[in-house]
Amino acid sequence: MFLRSRHRIAALWLAAVALACLSVTSATAQQSIIHLRNGDRITGVIISENTNSMVLSNSLSANIVIPQQSIARRESVTAPPLVNTGMAVAVAPAPAPAPKTNAAARKPLLVWGGEIQLGADLGFSEKNRQLYTGRAKVNLTYDGLRNLLDYSFSYGRNDGIVSANRMDGSLKSDYDLTRRLYVYNLAGGGFDEIRKIDLRYETGPGLGYHLVRRTNFVFKTEAGVNYQAQYLADDTETEKFFFRFAEEAGWKITPKLSFDEKFEFFPQVGNFGIYRFRFESNVRYSLLNNLFFTVTVIDQYDSNPAQDVGPNDLQVRSTIGVKF
Repeated sequence: MFLRSRHRIAALWLAAVALACLSVTSATAQQSIIHLRNGDRITGVIISENTNSMVLSNSLSANIVIPQQSIARRESVTAPPLVNTGMAVAVAPAPAPAPKTNAAARKPLLVWGGEIQLGADLGFSEKNRQLYTGRAKVNLTYDGLRNLLDYSFSYGRNDGIVSANRMDGSLKSDYDLTRRLYVYNLAGGGFDEIRKIDLRYETGPGLGYHLVRRTNFVFKTEAGVNYQAQYLADDTETEKFFFRFAEEAGWKITPKLSFDEKFEFFPQVGNFGIYRFRFESNVRYSLLNNLFFTVTVIDQYDSNPAQDVGPNDLQVRSTIGVKF
């Protein structure tokens, strides 16, 4: 039943995620002018910056978060000229500010960016093999609210036999309460034919905290609850609550080379003997302005997998990606 309708359910789920992701953005005025790839500009004081985003402050908002992928270039505003009065050096008065417009009439600014990655592993010899992978990420930001849509797939055949057929998608939204503390909600779903998962989905809220937030290095931790449901090919169904403990780090090693990793641990509420975890790391090298090469390692573990399926699933991928 689920096997026949899996693709239809997955497509509907992805459409719902895409619609939910259209909760979006705004902007503003300052001492640095940020030029966005969509042609818009934001003016403000740079409060903080890391490999993923920049935070600005100006007269319209104290906390404007801009994804790095959306930034085309930045421009510093020249300070007002100095005037020699003969006795002291004074700053020339700034020009009169433009009349303020009604905030309600201001056109909302969509701040967004994303990337697409594609990879292939092909071999034609005594045995033929083909493995195709793809991933798409879209960031949408509205003031302190950030949304990340992440979709990936793998499909492969080994000597005519299907060796990989999986799809995963997730939508994570988080909102800053303070400069370091934020709340989030995570939703996701997908399927994996080889691991006999016809359909799985999850959702749950939590709290996050930025332990380190520097220009070239960030590190944060998260804790929350997670409802997970799995429908397996052997007609086994599980619907359970889990805790979620996670950490995530990003390091801009050089202007061209970067590294990021994320670890999520899901122990079942009331029974820590049943658990799942997911680890992912990416090493990325910029080839051209918007073109990059990535090596990805993903390790997933389920202490209670489908019958005749091992608990561990290790994936190593190499892809070429483009930012937009």
